[in-house]
This record gives sequence, C-alpha cells and structure tokens, in this order.
Amino acid sequence: MANRATCSLTIQVFHCCFLLWLCQARDTLKPGENLGENETLVSSNGVFELGFFSSGGTSSSSHYLGIWFKNDPNKKPVWVANRESPLLSSPGILSIRYDGNMVITDRKLIPIIVNAGMLAPSSKTIATLLDSGNLLLKEGDSIVWQSFDYPSDTLLPGMKIGRFNLGTEHLRKQFLVSWQSSSVPATGSFALGLDEYNITHVKVWHGDGFSRQIGFWDGKRLKFQFESSSHDHNFSYVSNPNEVYFSFQTKENLSYSWFVLSSSGQIQEYKMMGQKILMENRSICENTTASKATDCYVRTPYMCQDGGDTFSGIKGSMPDSAIVSGSVHLGLSDCEILCKGNCSCAAFASFRDDGTGCELYYGEKKGLLQFIGEGKATIYVRGDTSKESGEHDHSRRLWWVVLISVFSLILPIILALVCYLRWRNHRLKDLSLKRFQVQVGSYVAAVDEDKGGDKYGRKKDHDLPLLSFDCIATATNNFSDENKLGEGGFGPVYKGTLLGNEIAVKRLSRQSGQGLEEFKNEVQLISKLQHRSLVRLLGCCIQREEKILIYEYMANISLDSFLFDPTRKILLDWKHRFSIIEGIAQGLLYLHKYSRFRIIHRDLKTSNILLDAHMNPKISDFGMARIFGDEEARAKTRRVVGTYGYMSPEYAVHGHFSIKSDVFSFGVIMLEILSGRKVVTFCHSDRFLNLLGYAWELWKGGKGLELMDPTLSNSCLSSQFMQCIQVGLLCVQERPEDRPSISDVISMLSNERTNLPAPKESAFCIRTSYSASPMQQTSSVNDVTVSGIVAR
Repeated sequence: MANRATCSLTIQVFHCCFLLWLCQARDTLKPGENLGENETLVSSNGVFELGFFSSGGTSSSSHYLGIWFKNDPNKKPVWVANRESPLLSSPGILSIRYDGNMVITDRKLIPIIVNAGMLAPSSKTIATLLDSGNLLLKEGDSIVWQSFDYPSDTLLPGMKIGRFNLGTEHLRKQFLVSWQSSSVPATGSFALGLDEYNITHVKVWHGDGFSRQIGFWDGKRLKFQFESSSHDHNFSYVSNPNEVYFSFQTKENLSYSWFVLSSSGQIQEYKMMGQKILMENRSICENTTASKATDCYVRTPYMCQDGGDTFSGIKGSMPDSAIVSGSVHLGLSDCEILCKGNCSCAAFASFRDDGTGCELYYGEKKGLLQFIGEGKATIYVRGDTSKESGEHDHSRRLWWVVLISVFSLILPIILALVCYLRWRNHRLKDLSLKRFQVQVGSYVAAVDEDKGGDKYGRKKDHDLPLLSFDCIATATNNFSDENKLGEGGFGPVYKGTLLGNEIAVKRLSRQSGQGLEEFKNEVQLISKLQHRSLVRLLGCCIQREEKILIYEYMANISLDSFLFDPTRKILLDWKHRFSIIEGIAQGLLYLHKYSRFRIIHRDLKTSNILLDAHMNPKISDFGMARIFGDEEARAKTRRVVGTYGYMSPEYAVHGHFSIKSDVFSFGVIMLEILSGRKVVTFCHSDRFLNLLGYAWELWKGGKGLELMDPTLSNSCLSSQFMQCIQVGLLCVQERPEDRPSISDVISMLSNERTNLPAPKESAFCIRTSYSASPMQQTSSVNDVTVSGIVAR
C-alpha cells in the first residue's frame, strides 16, 4: 500500500510539473514583448520551438532566428528567418514593432523585418507559433503573413511548393533552397520546386543551371523517381487559375515525417519515432539508388585516365605551393561537380570548418600526395590513393631524414635572423605609426580647437588605419592617368590595388574648394559608420602636404554615370532602379536614426551614390555632413554648401538644414531615377518648368506615366511607378514639415496598399533666368546663396 501511495504521489507531482511547464511556455509574441537570447516560443502542444541559434555554436558566430522540433537534441532548424542577413555582433531580439511588423534587431539596432514579404496593415498584430511549425503574424482572425509561404530547406506537412497569385503583378514562387553547408543556413546551390515550363513536373536545380526531374503529376497522383516510403504520405497536387502547388500530409496513426533538401543536393526523409529522429537519404538519380546526389548534375567527361571519376578522402591540408584555385562562395558539392567535370582537376577540398569554401588542385597527383600538409580537413583526390600513397611511403621517409638533418644544422641561424628582422621591422613600423599618429592627432586637435572644442563630448579616437604616401603611390602606379577614375569637389579619385584588393583613392587637390574641415568630417564620420548602403572608408594618409582617403572600390562607379548615359542607362531596368531607391533610403534611415550619431549628409546627389559590381547603391562623400545632437532638430549656417538642384529651399535661401533637407535631396534623386533626366539641366521649354515642376504638372494632370524613362517601358510596373512619383513629390514639397521622414518613405515604398497623402506643389517649380554653369553642376561647394531660383 505504501508503495502504491508513493507511486501515485510521484505521478501527480509529474503531472503538476508538466502542466506548470505548459503554462510557463508561451506560443505567442504580443506588441511590447521581446524574445531575446536563451528565450523561445513553444507551440501549444510542445511540438516546435522558435528562438535564436548560431551557425558555429560560439558567441562570435553568425546568429539566426529559426524554428526547430522541441524534441530534436541537435536543434536543427526547419525554417530560418534571416538566412541572408545573419547577426554578426550578437544574438538578436525579436519583437513586434510599433507598426505591427516583426523585426529582429541586434546591438546596432538595425532592424531586419521578418515579414518583409507582406507588411502589417496596422499595429494590432500578434505572432503565434503553431504545432504544424508555421509561424503566423495575425491581425485579429486574419493572417497577415506566415512562414509556410517562405520555406527554407525543409518541407513540412501542410507546406506548399509551387506558384501563387497567378495572373497578377504579385506572382510568388515557393521553392525549397538548400543550406550552403550542413551548418551554414545561407542560400546554397540547390533548389526544389515546380518546373517553370511544365508545372506538372517537380525538379531540383543546381546553381550552374543543371537540373533533374524528380517527380511528376500523372493526373491522379504525384509520382517520384527516387525511392521513398511514399505510402506513409498523402501527396496532393492543386492547379487552378490562381495557384498551382503540391503538398503532403502524414497519414494518421503514423510517425511525424518531413523532407529536407540537403546542401549536397540529396533528398533526406526524416521521421520522428518517439524521442528519436531517423533519417534516410533518397537518391534523386534516375535508375539508381546508390549514387551520390551530385552525380546527377555533373556532365561527366569521358573517363579520366588518371584515376577515373572516383575520389578518395585523405586527412590533411592543401600544400601552400600547390596550384590551387577556388572561391569562398562555393560549397563542397559545388567543388565536387567542378572537379569531376574537368580531368585536369586532381583533387578538391573545403577550406572552412563549416563545409564552405572550395579549393581545386590542378597539377601532378603524385606531387600532391607527397606534400599534403597536416590538418583535420579532408582532401578528395581523384582515384584510389591507397596504393599510390604506399609507393610514396619509402621515398617520403628518405625525404624526411634528409630534411631533418639539414634543418637541424641551419635552424638556429634561421631563427636568429628571423628574430632580428622581426625586431627591426616592428621598431620601424612603431616609429612610423607614432609619427603619423602624432600628425593626425595634432591636425584633429588643431581643427577642434579652432572650432571651439568637441561640442558633443566625443572621444578623439581616430583608430582608422594610417598608410604611408609611398604605399599609396605604389598602389595607384604613382597616381597615373590610366588609374584615374574621375574628379570631384575634393580632388581626383584613382583606382589602386592594395594587398591584392582593389581600392579607390581620393586625393585632396590643392585647388579644391574643400579642405581641412571636409577631410576631418570624412575621418570623423564615415570611419565610424557601418552599413551596407554606405561606402566603407578603409584608411587615410596625412603626410607632407598630402591628405588622402582610401575607400572600398566600387566597380560601377557612380549612379549618374549610368542614369544619364544614353547607352548605359538601359542596364538600369525597373528592378535595379527600385532596388537602388530602396538602398539609398535604407542608408539615409541609418544616418538619421540608427547610427552612432544623427548625421545630415547635406550633399546627397546621384554622383555621390556609388554602385558596386551588383548595382547595389552606397552613399559616399561625407565632407559636407554635419552631426546633430540628440535634442537638435535643425541648424543654421552662413556658409551654404552643396549642389544646386538638390538643395532644399530653406537651406539654399536661408541656410536652415535638418534631416528634411536630406529628404528633399532624396526626392530629387528619385525623380531623376524615374525619368532618367538631370534636375540641373532639364527644362520644359513650353512652360519654363524644371524637372520638379514638370513631374508635378504631369502627376496633377493624371499623366504621371509620361515622366517614365523610355528605357523602362518593358520592365516597369505602372502602379509601382506612380507610387514612386507620389513619394518623390512628397519629398520635394517646399515646407520641411510637409515632407515625410525617411522612415515614412521606406514604409510607403514597401507597402503598395498604403493610401498616400496628396503632395503639395513642389519647391522650385518654375525655372527663370538661372542656368547652371559647368562648374556649378559638378562642384560640391558653392559659397553663395541662391538668387536665380524662385521658391513657390
């Protein structure tokens, strides 16, 4: 009896603890609540869990927001929110922002909108994690956004793969996309979805364009070409005028199961058996079940003579002297495909612990086997290496005996010489660095003293790398004309190469209207700013009379070099232009709101928007920028600097500037991007209207589409174009208080359903006798007030 009573009491205590755990675990995030590090949401029945995880398992790794099975001991995420935007500084915080959108923020407070694909219509939203693994953002009973519409690499029961919103401008394609490696959630090389040309076919694509059909709808059921326990699943296929997709459900009374597209391109079928998770690889090759998945994608050449098309794994590392090429953007499966397709490739390997990065070895395989270094990585060598490595064992031992004997004699001499050279180099480097630091410190102190001290109590911690003039001269081929990229108000800009990386070098001209104040601004401001839409300052030089700034190199130079060039502007289709508008807006938002200091750029124009190799915009030239205190709203200056056409009326006429001055310049840039016309040269002869007035008249008359750059006619969405015109006109209104903030601009651009306010008449609508001279069009410094432009 006593044992029974003890057992009964134990069961009751267990049930109470379990119920208490269920009560404490929350499945919903409400406005005003945060989900931080080591905090999670758990679905109502404890099936799924949402929280932050790191790709490498250490505090210095990249951090992501993901969903995983609660009972999975490995916590392998089935969905990742920010796979292309990892948090690098620290684990983030998930919250529902004031506007109802789910955002992830880190220490830098730069928000990542989780539901960017469908923004919240109001602030009255909540986020709930379901037992299906679906994360919902809801407004009342209405679903605003759900994670099932944006899959990662995992197909869960009830999740749909296909095409949606057919016949509309908002076509959405849902694919599974593999991870870059088994531990890095970034987009990998493989994708699974419905074929674009035959929507009854299910295919897997590799990043280089190769594909393999893995299934098809025969009119009655979905059939797959890989072996699977499909009798455990109810697959369905739906096709109608609005959508076409396939999905599956696990049959009743059977274990929970799901599918994963692995980083190597395999289909992995998982089953939850009690507290255990079982996995089986499903080959997607036709007529075989044993081959590796990557064999399906490579166009294998005729059998290579030296080792065929099989590879053997050897522990070690590639020798430093090897003939190796590779890329950090490729995974191990990409490496195998590239090496198999080229008989000159003798081996391949991944040079990162997380399975990313690709090294390909071209050369003698015997030489590679002799000099493979020590290491924990696996090198995959073509052919069976067991016999060949045995043949080299004897000669390798002889080599070691000779090398050890020689090194035992000369090693003391080498060590002594190395120690002396290191001491000498460090001493020279320290003396040089101290001399440059004294120069910079004296210069900054002099300028600060001249300006009455540091107004906002900032530390004078100029930790920007200081380079010697000789080093920069060498990098730019002694500032040769062949390396010259252009010239602005600061001075000429040159292309250079430093430590194997391309750089842009801006050298202060002695004839420049800019000088110490602008140089100081660049060093003080942009060296402290970190944002993908701001150009990076890499270093500076202050030596003799030289003042030089070193930036990251932008392959496509500036926006105006494309936008106003009749032959190059066709490369800027609507997708690129809208992306550039959004990128500039995000950069301004960081400057105005999220950077270390509130910063007003004051010289925003198309020539100061640089484009990288992928046409991503980056704001540059902070020589005219001003820092605002937390309580400051606007300031006044007697020295009006900037570029005519882009300056707001209150700044050009009265010297007043604020964040709304930058918004005005942004609006001008928007209208230039939409029309492909320069604000300082365009004039409508019939009405004496400049670009702002012309855009206003067209919009007011319902003819806004006539403003469109003719090169956009085949790529532009008319509704989105009209929305952009209205946003641009709101930004260039005469009164600063009528203009939206840059955060409002971003909200307007990202939500087509928003009813925008009607803009008032633009500033500087009528163009009178003023005609910009070539100097005024290119210079960034104009120490005069505006008298030839009439504000209305």
